[in-house]
Amino acid sequence: MFDYARLMSDYASYHLTPGNQRAHSIGIPLIVFAVVKWTQIGSFFPLAALALPVYFLWNWRVGWMMTGFIAASAAAGAFLPMGVAHAAFVVGWIFQIYGHKVHEKNRPALLDNLTHALIGPAFVAEKLAGLR
Repeated sequence: MFDYARLMSDYASYHLTPGNQRAHSIGIPLIVFAVVKWTQIGSFFPLAALALPVYFLWNWRVGWMMTGFIAASAAAGAFLPMGVAHAAFVVGWIFQIYGHKVHEKNRPALLDNLTHALIGPAFVAEKLAGLR
């Protein structure tokens, strides 16, 4: 669970095609936004932020990127109705399934390893930041 390089390598092996990577660059942020909104206590603090120490243990850059994304999601979520989070989750998964079915021709990595639920956002964060 704490060997970031191994986990990232395993995750990357399921996401080799540019089309699937683009689909995930849209789908994963939508899903993370939904989880942040669903776990918000009051109007701001999301319980999803409790995963941040894991990101910092894995990679401090990814930890800061995820902190920023979770904070931005929580700020937006404070003003958006719950239905937006539901729609974001569904649309996010449509992108995920599309990427795997059409571009990668395999099944989502999450089905083989639940830690991919945390590695996926880190993979996308690194990709969007030009680190991958």
